[in-house]
Amino acid sequence: MEKKHVYGIGGAVVIGVVGIIILIATSLKTLQSDEMALMYNTISRTLYEEVKEEGLHSGPPGFKFIIFPAVFRTISYDSLYCLNKDGVVVTLSIAFQYKVNQETLIYTVLQFKDHDTFKRAIENSAESAIHEACSQYNTTEFQSIREEFQITVRQYVRERLDGINCTVSDLQVNNIARPIEYEDAVKSKEAARENIQVAETERPRQLTQANTVLREAETQAVIDINRAETDGRISRNAAVAQAEAILAQYEAEANAFANIIIEQDLTTDGLMAYLGVRVVSEAANPVYAGIEPPAKTSYLGGN
Repeated sequence: MEKKHVYGIGGAVVIGVVGIIILIATSLKTLQSDEMALMYNTISRTLYEEVKEEGLHSGPPGFKFIIFPAVFRTISYDSLYCLNKDGVVVTLSIAFQYKVNQETLIYTVLQFKDHDTFKRAIENSAESAIHEACSQYNTTEFQSIREEFQITVRQYVRERLDGINCTVSDLQVNNIARPIEYEDAVKSKEAARENIQVAETERPRQLTQANTVLREAETQAVIDINRAETDGRISRNAAVAQAEAILAQYEAEANAFANIIIEQDLTTDGLMAYLGVRVVSEAANPVYAGIEPPAKTSYLGGN
């Protein structure tokens, strides 16, 4: 009996020690350097307002920490679609850094329960703010005043998240992708503008070249006209000289024939007969003709 009594006491002690160890274990919890939390008693369902930070913390048995990041975390949207002022769908790549306000953590927990729910609320609110900012700009302005667009988005997101006790340290617009059709149109427009600029740059040179060709053509035309006029004068003078020579020859022959008629006392027919005789007599080869002479030659003193 005494041994059984001792065993019973020993068992009770062991159970008590184990219970104490369990109570101690469930009453101690650790937070990392990038964490902060509120203590929640799962038994009494009591939420404590004091914010706990890095280190080992004790609490009522069975308590747990509702943990939130104590440093800034990043939320990214790799392909966020939004409608701009022109009604064109634009794809945005945006990231921003957020952190829950430590001073109002109790209200955040009461409203959102835990960090996962709070993060979803942040994502939804920030996305709504981005859509609102996107609608303020037309398609061209996304590139021409991109920095201003980023500032506007940051301002809208900060204002929206400030309403749920969240601080935004910075926001980055990493990429703005416009529709392929629009990009093709922009590229065509840019190519046309570049072609116009090239044409405007080339215009003075081309005008100079064209004027040079024109002046060369005009000069060549003057040369050709002068050459033609000179050649014409030469040809005309040669023709006049040739005509005058022929005329002089005919005048000399006419004068000679007139003298023959006078000296020989010939008629026209007699002159023709005389000339015929001369031609025949001066011919290098014999001449045979079966025609009557146009007239007889008369000699002074003959029968």
